[in-house]
Amino acid sequence: MDLRTLTQETPKSDETVKLIPREITLSLNYLAPTGERYSAALVSRVPNGDERMQIERRASILAGGVQWESLSEYARLRCAALALISVQVRNIPDWLNQWITEDDDLLFAVRGEVERHNVAWFRSALGESATDATASRVSCTSSELASFDAERVRPSETNAQ
Repeated sequence: MDLRTLTQETPKSDETVKLIPREITLSLNYLAPTGERYSAALVSRVPNGDERMQIERRASILAGGVQWESLSEYARLRCAALALISVQVRNIPDWLNQWITEDDDLLFAVRGEVERHNVAWFRSALGESATDATASRVSCTSSELASFDAERVRPSETNAQ
């Protein structure tokens, strides 16, 4: 560090965050249990608000009308993955439609990529800037609620301090 140069302006970073498009193409290669090889270019489009609700409704349909909590955790994961893919993947070929319901390796591999697409689209892995990965992308606060919370200290919390 050179103390004599501290008064000089620091150079601005040209670092920009590459934005991911809402719609991307996924390359899928699959070897079926029958020995057949398949490949496809799948279109993944991050769902909008209405489509997100459609995913929830489809998960419920896949659950077969039983209470969600009565399903095993694994069954809930399968239903949620199938529902997500049914909405987010826009051009499901016939072979994928068949095998994705039977082969959980295929199901969760595709779900993983569409989830990665969602995370990248919403930049959930980034902070407020590309250099600050710990900062939150969303902040919602209220000074009135903060002062309200500060005044409402429970007796057990006072004793602990």
